[in-house]
Amino acid sequence: MSADPAYKEWLYSNKNPRYARYIWLRSPLIVDLLFAENFVSMPSNRSKHDDLRAMGNLCRYHDIKHDTNLHEEFISWLKKKEIKWNNDNYSIPKEQLSLNSVLKNITKLNPIYSDFALFMLTSGLRTLEARTVFENHKNFCHNGILEIFWNRKTKKTNATFCFPTLHDRMDKKLIFDYDHFKKLGCELRYLRKLNFTINATKIDPLLAEFMQGRRGNVSQRHYFLPMMNTHKKKWIKVWKSILINKTKRVVLGD
Repeated sequence: MSADPAYKEWLYSNKNPRYARYIWLRSPLIVDLLFAENFVSMPSNRSKHDDLRAMGNLCRYHDIKHDTNLHEEFISWLKKKEIKWNNDNYSIPKEQLSLNSVLKNITKLNPIYSDFALFMLTSGLRTLEARTVFENHKNFCHNGILEIFWNRKTKKTNATFCFPTLHDRMDKKLIFDYDHFKKLGCELRYLRKLNFTINATKIDPLLAEFMQGRRGNVSQRHYFLPMMNTHKKKWIKVWKSILINKTKRVVLGD
């Protein structure tokens, strides 16, 4: 399955190209390690963490292609064997990393990458989506609402808000490398989870699901976009209280 051309196509259509290539090349090396006892005893280091990434992607693809529950079984097996998903680069387990810790770490990044991390946090977009919108912001932003409406196989993207102070800091090309975000203390995709938690608990759970592509689609945009306009002032107020109090110069500037 790891050599299946369709698997490669799936990786490249859903992942950052550099990441997809890495997983594609690594996948043949880990097929025999899936559910293997000798994998359990391997030291918990970066190499093992990368093996887990490749295994997870293989299982997800298998589920999509064959309508199975392999990924769920894989996660259950990891828990049973007490295999953790953290490594030296992410020494703080993402489940325990608070919003305050993330915001503090964002201030340690170089300016353009701190802006991008804040954009990911406030928008709730996936990394590749966020990068595309960040670099071409003016093509998507309409009166403070980012209208995207992409449908990429298993992943949907609808619309989200644009934080006002970040509005003029985008439309910049990124020299993108995950090493630029090491000081963040967590994976970039964790910002999407924080975003959903805040929007669902402080704004509106239905709207939070729509903005993350969990419900609604382009055919329902005429229902959800007016709903976004209704909640826009509240959304700005909530995120302003979070970002201004915690990140100071990163958001407000000098």
